Amino acid sequence: TEEDSLINTQMIQPKPPKADLVKLMVNTGESLRFEAKMVNGEPEDDCRRFVIAFFPDTDRVAVYELQQRNSGHMAGKFREKSRIKNPQTGRYFELRDFYVGTVVSICAQPFEIVRADEHCLQYLEEHSDEFPYADPTACARRLIPISGEPEMRSEEGIDPDRLKSLAAEAGVDLVNHEVITLLRTFGMDTDSGPVVCGPRVLEALEGR
Repeated sequence: TEEDSLINTQMIQPKPPKADLVKLMVNTGESLRFEAKMVNGEPEDDCRRFVIAFFPDTDRVAVYELQQRNSGHMAGKFREKSRIKNPQTGRYFELRDFYVGTVVSICAQPFEIVRADEHCLQYLEEHSDEFPYADPTACARRLIPISGEPEMRSEEGIDPDRLKSLAAEAGVDLVNHEVITLLRTFGMDTDSGPVVCGPRVLEALEGR
């Protein structure tokens, strides 16, 4: 690894880099799974689906392809589990780099993350200090610029797409993961689908 090479240049008798023992003890066996699609613009890849697995004990990443009928590709391992550099930051991928709605580049291929499984969402909510997109209060604060909108006071709730549109008009670019967090915390079901309950968001803002 790069850490090994750096230490080799600094020490006569190299030692392996120290592992974060607390991180290893707390997160050993943990795996966070995100579903993604390939968005390289090639029509033959449109239907391909993948699971990006992040392992928070060692910050390693693995990618697996899911079986899709008539895709022409076999299900299985796309990228071995290892630490991978994020081309956008120049650093190794970290937990905060993965969230619903973003595009990450792995093996020179762009992957758009389209969802996360329930265990992953719960883990991120429990670690919202590291992952603010899963912090309901932080997400609610992002809606302060539209808190005066009549739709925010309606008991009927706001459709997620409409919420993103309203926020964008106010200069706030909500990412899909933030919308998911708002739905999980302040959402309610309607005949037309889940909506964000504006009055509940405003209550949370008043008590912030």
